[in-house]
Amino acid sequence: MRLVAALAIVLGLVACTHNDFMPNVIQLSPSGTATNPAPQSIKSSFTLTAVEDGYTGAFTAETAAGECWVIQSPVTTGGAWTVVPQGTTCASKPAAQRILVKDQKGNQATTYIRSTN
Repeated sequence: MRLVAALAIVLGLVACTHNDFMPNVIQLSPSGTATNPAPQSIKSSFTLTAVEDGYTGAFTAETAAGECWVIQSPVTTGGAWTVVPQGTTCASKPAAQRILVKDQKGNQATTYIRSTN
């Protein structure tokens, strides 16, 4: 009888466990890749956000490549930054800006931003 009860509890827990949980993966928004950068208007700032399942510590953001966008201080936050454009000529530059976000556990994620008019 105890074996049946234990088996029922285990099966119940397995059924309730998320199978889409991806630990240590930082989700960024906007999220762009090197081949498909996220478009952002060079005429206004935008908010960059970072979320990681099960993580409640601080994130750090830095510009890894590019000159068109600047991350406003503080660069270490709970996961949201204001990113400000640096001039109107950046919309004509083909290279995407690369922004790197890290957590305090050593995990990191990169997003690419393409300036548009």
